[in-house]
Amino acid sequence: MASQLSAMEGGATDGGAIHIHAHGMPTAVIGVPARHIHSNTGMIHRDDYDRALKLVVALVKKLDAATARGLSD
Repeated sequence: MASQLSAMEGGATDGGAIHIHAHGMPTAVIGVPARHIHSNTGMIHRDDYDRALKLVVALVKKLDAATARGLSD
């Protein structure tokens, strides 16, 4: 599955606030490239959506309580 890792220097997602709230919570943001994201006509490519969905399903299938606890240690 093609992927691209990046870090944003500006802007943010709700994941940033979630991972530092209270005692913190491991957080991952899986983004889909989009055009005109802040309008009522945002567009994504269906292949990008399908691949992101496939990634989320695979992640959920592998993520158990022990693995989740290990992310914050």
